[in-house]
Amino acid sequence: MTRRLAAILDADVVGFSRLMGHDEAGTFAALKHHNTEIVVPAINRYRGHVVKFVGDGTLAEFSSVIDALRCAMEIQEAILALNREVKPDRRMIWRIGIHVGDVLTEDGDIFGESVNIAARLQALAPAGGICLSQQVRDQIGAALDFEATDFGNRKLKNIEHPVRVWRWFPPGRETDGPDDEGQDQAMPTRPPQRRRPSIAVLPFANMSNIEGQEHFSDGFTDELIATLARCRWLLVAARNSSFSFKGRAVDARRVAENLGVKYVLEGSVRRSDTRIRITAQLLDGNEGTLLWAERYDRMLADIFDLQDEIASEITGTIEPELSVIEFAALRGRSIVDMTAWEIYLKGLWHLYRFTVDDLNTAKHLFEQAISIDPSFAQAQARLAYVHIQLGWYGSLEERSGRICEAIELAERAITLDEKEPAAHLALGRALALDGATQAGIAHLRHAAKLDHSFAQAHFALGQALCYADRPEEGMVEIREAFRLSPRDPHLWTFHSMMAFANYQMDRLDEAADAARASMRSPNVTFWPAMALAAILGRQGKIREARQAIADLYGFRPGMTLEDARREFYFGLKPAMSETFIERFVGDLAKAGLLPE
Repeated sequence: MTRRLAAILDADVVGFSRLMGHDEAGTFAALKHHNTEIVVPAINRYRGHVVKFVGDGTLAEFSSVIDALRCAMEIQEAILALNREVKPDRRMIWRIGIHVGDVLTEDGDIFGESVNIAARLQALAPAGGICLSQQVRDQIGAALDFEATDFGNRKLKNIEHPVRVWRWFPPGRETDGPDDEGQDQAMPTRPPQRRRPSIAVLPFANMSNIEGQEHFSDGFTDELIATLARCRWLLVAARNSSFSFKGRAVDARRVAENLGVKYVLEGSVRRSDTRIRITAQLLDGNEGTLLWAERYDRMLADIFDLQDEIASEITGTIEPELSVIEFAALRGRSIVDMTAWEIYLKGLWHLYRFTVDDLNTAKHLFEQAISIDPSFAQAQARLAYVHIQLGWYGSLEERSGRICEAIELAERAITLDEKEPAAHLALGRALALDGATQAGIAHLRHAAKLDHSFAQAHFALGQALCYADRPEEGMVEIREAFRLSPRDPHLWTFHSMMAFANYQMDRLDEAADAARASMRSPNVTFWPAMALAAILGRQGKIREARQAIADLYGFRPGMTLEDARREFYFGLKPAMSETFIERFVGDLAKAGLLPE
């Protein structure tokens, strides 16, 4: 047995068993055609050699990393072109993993950890794309025009150390989402029915005499029903069922009983010239009691924009309100007596407390919910989010492992339900914190697209844009989070990130105001105190800066400049630019924070 350095290419067909089930002979013929006409000739052209075929997979090695990558790119581009003439459900799509490292050779075969890493990267690769390790990316450098996306650190099965992963798609590749995961199994389009909260939206009453106003109130109700339906944790009664009560004075309890819902949302629309007022109130369907009410006054400009704006605002407010109401009903109950959904709600309450003890409790509760219901995508997503938060507020030494765990759990949640916004939120935040900002932003945009009223997705997108030194764009998303959820449990983080965004743009007075607003919010942690100290240090307001340092010590006793610098790192790459970090730490030094 001998040892040598090699670039390993591992290729495999996506969903081969499914294709064989449709057409065994045709699939086998297509595989043979792909191998003899595309895969093997490309390997030979780039001076590689096929080590072996394993079922529908191919293992090859090259003496040059660049040759291996060029070969893989050519294979994927050729298969993409070939598949344009094939029906979508019959297309044979490949994924490829590439790694470089030592291999052991014997009798024409290759072995070792490097081979295993290439196989794991192939399994992570998107359908029609390539997944490569950081070692491959480093060796390529500028020698090849290769636009890959950093996809963060991954814990690979049976590999002791995390591996940083990069992904590439061929130009012209069609994808349904930010990063088609290439999973073999069919994805559910709706989450299972697991005693989720249910609501009916009664037609909003027209309180105006203006001609045509009835159409506006009905249209607004339609928009509100559609917007609420995007919340995948909430069951919404169908439009036809709700509208059967139009024009009738009915008790909320009767509506709830007839439609089988727990909550009833009703309201009215009143217009006067160019002004419009919409009122909304949430009622308990069992007791008929008022749970929440709000009034929205607007100037009437574009009717459709107005309907969309207020519908999304109501939806964004109702989500945290219902979480609080639902959790309150669980107080005093043991998890032994709870369903997976109820345990999940209890976990959410602890998640939003932002202390290490509460986060560990939330972690335990989400794990309990998953053990009861392994298909519970939302619980998987929130468990990933717990690991992110423990990365923020727990041991710095554990951060890298936490982020790897969060990425893995979030991807598992997306496998269970590709349309779950919380899963894309968790994956996007984890990637952005791991320095894979571009991929993180893509997932966060997708989360906001899946649920326009998801305030946390808009906030996290704004945060990631600030990480990418795009604070003006980031502030737009953070303001949207404020609008959608003015009483959100993350409210202190909204203010805190506005402080950082303004600080990035040298709007120091606005930054200080936002930091102080964050410090007045419930569940606040040390971040806004640290931001305020840096802002005041930059302004030269040393006396006020000393007080901010004292406040910071209240959260983090004995914190030093080096501790502050480390807070921006979740791995080898910082979440924000080195330039920003050095400026921020320098301003903390001016404020009086000590090096050690």
